[in-house]
Amino acid sequence: MMHLEEGEKHSFWAESLPAGLSVVRQFDKIVLAVWLLCMAGYCVAVALLNERTIMGHLITAQGLLACIALPFVAVGLLYIIDRRNIASLIITVILAAATFAITRQLTYILVIVYLFIGALGVACVVDAIQRLIFYKVVGHIRYANVKEHLTPGDRMFSFLFNIPPDLDTRNIAINPKSVGTKFPWKDMGSTVALSLIVGMFFWIYLSMNPTFFDVEYTANIPIFIFGITLYVPILILPFSVFKSLDVRIGTNYRDFKLYNGVTATVYRMAVPVFAALILVMRAVFEQDNPVEVLLYIGFSAVIILFVVFLTSIIYYYAMEATTSADIAKKWKIFIPVPLLLSLHEEASEKKVYPGTPVRDENDMSDINLAIDKRR
Repeated sequence: MMHLEEGEKHSFWAESLPAGLSVVRQFDKIVLAVWLLCMAGYCVAVALLNERTIMGHLITAQGLLACIALPFVAVGLLYIIDRRNIASLIITVILAAATFAITRQLTYILVIVYLFIGALGVACVVDAIQRLIFYKVVGHIRYANVKEHLTPGDRMFSFLFNIPPDLDTRNIAINPKSVGTKFPWKDMGSTVALSLIVGMFFWIYLSMNPTFFDVEYTANIPIFIFGITLYVPILILPFSVFKSLDVRIGTNYRDFKLYNGVTATVYRMAVPVFAALILVMRAVFEQDNPVEVLLYIGFSAVIILFVVFLTSIIYYYAMEATTSADIAKKWKIFIPVPLLLSLHEEASEKKVYPGTPVRDENDMSDINLAIDKRR
């Protein structure tokens, strides 16, 4: 006798990602844990040590700000130890010692450490973030425009990727072949341009702070700029994987590429950034030494470009291809069969099985009506 049991009630859209889809490695978990713990420790140190005297030395807010990128240094050291790349550590120590011998200032040692170890740590954090969020992001986007009720995450990603509300987002696809063997200079150029816009946004916010023109504060400006600029790639580089894999939403006409949606959102920020820049320039010329401030503006832009360029080279050279390949291997688990199929696909995309009968496509869907004329 057949026995039927009523199952549990679930919403049609309340599906989690398929099992076995994660591409996060154990090393990535350690990287994110170390980075977050160091960030929390830094925030605690700023709160507790500001304006405190330790061993006869006064700890100032400016000195603490100079250490803002030390969490990335910790991750960079972790990567060097894991890969046993002791040569990079030796080169950094030699350059730091030479810099101190020439300048006799400890702050410039931090600049060397940030450039050679901190930038490496940034690339590691970006790589771990990409592996963590990729399938979560495309999971939200896939059903963003077909759900009856959108979650805050759906709305956020729809805004961030500039997805049109009338687009059927279910037919999302990737092109793993877009990750070539040559160095992606064009992709890196796009990343640097986006990072420059975001970096200038941060710079405008900081420069409009009343302490910007404080003489005591400007003494630590170079090292502070290096430190804060290392956080800019964290906001931009994670989206580069969507360009590397050519993630797109297929339509019967022109495909919508997710990376193009991100760039459109960032470029919209350029308008208020330009307007704020005009206000900053007006404030600059009202100062007693406008030339000095203009030099600082140029120095800031150069540092932003240099740090982002260096971080992007490390990421694209050492991590981009491996991460893209690992994500592409799991795509069939996420979407086993494309939503839209056509009889007129490219021949290279069709699977051919031996012994399969071949039918002329011209005979398909033809309707022949026989008419019997009777008098």
